[in-house]
Amino acid sequence: MSVQFVTDAKIAETSSKGNQEKWFDGGRWYKLDQFGYEALAETLISRLLERSNIERDTPFCFTRYRMERMNVHGRERTGCSSESFLPLGQSIITLSHLFKRCKTVPLKDSLAHLSGDKKRIAYLAETTAELTGLELFPQYLTLLFEIDALFLNDDRHLNNIAVLEQDGRYDYCPIFDNGAGLLSNVQLSPTDIDPKALIRALRARPFNTTFNRQLGNALSMYGRQLHMPKLTRDDIYAQLAPLLTFYAERDRGIIADRVFAVISERQKSR
Repeated sequence: MSVQFVTDAKIAETSSKGNQEKWFDGGRWYKLDQFGYEALAETLISRLLERSNIERDTPFCFTRYRMERMNVHGRERTGCSSESFLPLGQSIITLSHLFKRCKTVPLKDSLAHLSGDKKRIAYLAETTAELTGLELFPQYLTLLFEIDALFLNDDRHLNNIAVLEQDGRYDYCPIFDNGAGLLSNVQLSPTDIDPKALIRALRARPFNTTFNRQLGNALSMYGRQLHMPKLTRDDIYAQLAPLLTFYAERDRGIIADRVFAVISERQKSR
């Protein structure tokens, strides 16, 4: 069964890589695949994070996704959905918006004037902590970078890092929007190029450097936050297999090979 949507109910959300159509219905957010298999990446990463220490040993949490068939504009489409994590009266505030509201200099300009990535990470992490009172925000940011480095999410721009606000009080935002990971954007990471070559070419955001360098700088200041047992091929495939059925049979082997390549290569760097 597919979820039914109509054109005038969509919410066009602008990401760093284009407009992605999203809908809110029945307490859930739905979003479509845009450039490849983002829904699979989003869903798989959330399932694999369940094996981690995030909600067991830290005050942080992550958003859980599930695959969806959706009838959109009269066409069957593939996407994913997640429960809304915002209770009544609470808002999500991106770091770009937070700094724009609280600082006279735009965040991007402040970061650009700093002389190195380590100083930029410290400014982003520690100034956010000061503005919000969230003392562990440096650890939260490090956790984001650890997840991004493991799954190669290259879309952690400053509107994909956020806090929650209600009546002037702040809280940590559930970790969300990992759909750019696992080489899911087949326009920027074509399927006819060896995955290892694509992995080497990707750059981490928001500081446009290598994943290892960005993560290494954060770890040197704030320490490791993410603990997860090594993921074997069988571990991954157990979660991946049912998700692949949402895609054309001709593409399933290609997607699986790319997913295995990313996680295998990135686990070597941990």
